[in-house]
Amino acid sequence: EAVLTPAGIRLNCTASSREEAVQFVGTLLVDMGAVEPAYVPAMWERELIMSSFIGESTAIPHGTQASRIHVNFAQLGLLRFTAPIDWDGDEVSLVIGIASANDDHVETLGQLAEVLMDTQKRQVLFTDDNPDTIAQLIGKALSDR
Repeated sequence: EAVLTPAGIRLNCTASSREEAVQFVGTLLVDMGAVEPAYVPAMWERELIMSSFIGESTAIPHGTQASRIHVNFAQLGLLRFTAPIDWDGDEVSLVIGIASANDDHVETLGQLAEVLMDTQKRQVLFTDDNPDTIAQLIGKALSDR
């Protein structure tokens, strides 16, 4: 089960492109020890197969099936951007990278989507400047199942 910790949250980020944003969130997962560096290009490879945009100005990049061997433990990384990024025609301000060695990420996606559909919770994700508050919000959503 993937988790989000305050250490995995970066606010006020900037990126010039979707590719750079995926690179940044992948590097964050590497820095946390969740994935090996080989996972990061696989996140972009998967992005080119199918956009990870899920609506509500949010994308959830993750690696290909084959790249799961590079996952050390399940983890989320969250980047919030000061200016929206053009995500293949959509605008994205929140990027949540997922490291998962199995199909847990499917459930995680559903739980994240529920948070995004809740106006108050979405407001916290997009405006709160305390990583602890954001981590608690996501953590509660992921454990409520």
